[in-house]
Amino acid sequence: MSDFDPATYLDSVTTEQSVRRPPLPIGDYTGMTGEVTVRPWESKKENAKIKSGIAYDIPITIDVPLAVQEALGIGPTVKLTDTVMPQLTELKALDWSPGRNNQLRHWRDATDQNVQGQTFSVRMLGGKFVKVKIVHEMYEGELYDRIGGVAKA
Repeated sequence: MSDFDPATYLDSVTTEQSVRRPPLPIGDYTGMTGEVTVRPWESKKENAKIKSGIAYDIPITIDVPLAVQEALGIGPTVKLTDTVMPQLTELKALDWSPGRNNQLRHWRDATDQNVQGQTFSVRMLGGKFVKVKIVHEMYEGELYDRIGGVAKA
């Protein structure tokens, strides 16, 4: 029997305002990947060249240097997610031909898993240390941090 009571979470109250975390400064950080998930997507644009596909979501727990923690008033880690939208063949399989799926290739390189003859699956990207490049982008007037690239830690 569980002590879990949904009302505890549904009825809890606060008078505090929800505040957005300030973006991490642009630069390189180290982090560890979590469990990779996959989901389907469909374009909402009528004139989209590609109408649908799959997306891999790769969560990363980023280590925040002490100076950045103090400057921004945040904790020692920040969780971000990088999304890879792979190119597929006409049969809806991953396209492993030369020049295709470069973002996925960068992830394989960063985790030492891009070796000829060595078995690889996207699930194997989880639980790896990597270096990520944090970049900024503006969305609806607010500055957000996002992962702009990945490399070996």
